[in-house]
Amino acid sequence: MKIGRLGLLGASLALLAACATRAPERPEVGKPSPAAPRSPAAKGAERLLPAVPNRLTQPTPAAPAVGRPRGAMQVKPLDVAFRCASLDERHHSAQADVEVKEGRVRYLRARLATPQGGACEFALPDFLQTQRPSVVELKARNGRCTLHMWEQGPKVTLAYSDCEQYCTPSKTMDYILPILYDRRVKRCN
Repeated sequence: MKIGRLGLLGASLALLAACATRAPERPEVGKPSPAAPRSPAAKGAERLLPAVPNRLTQPTPAAPAVGRPRGAMQVKPLDVAFRCASLDERHHSAQADVEVKEGRVRYLRARLATPQGGACEFALPDFLQTQRPSVVELKARNGRCTLHMWEQGPKVTLAYSDCEQYCTPSKTMDYILPILYDRRVKRCN
């Protein structure tokens, strides 16, 4: 029995299609993997932090000048969600995944590291929210550590104090700076 060239080509293609396996998709750097939960309500699992950039993070542009405010500043609840990672000129890295809705912290995970190997890590389950109008305050469930979050113009700041217990070694706390997230360029410094 003779098989024509077209028949042989068709059989070969069918065999290749049957044997081919699809390679798993790789998530983009800085994006959560498809398997990672997208909200804290999804089983309360930790999400992966964005990868630290391998180049220095560029400084954000200066905020536009504004005139003298008229009247008192409005007090409104903080509303922000961001995932960012940065590397500064001292080679300190910062990684953050934050979600705040109407002043309530829904998810928070941050890691700051120094080139000497020191690191500080914060996660929402270790804290209790004690304040929420315009400045969000989280106090450690055990210890003196306090986290504060506020916005000033286009920037959101995540600052910490007395958090040596979350740092390895504890003196790392002396060298880390607050995380500043700029909404205009969607990155942190």
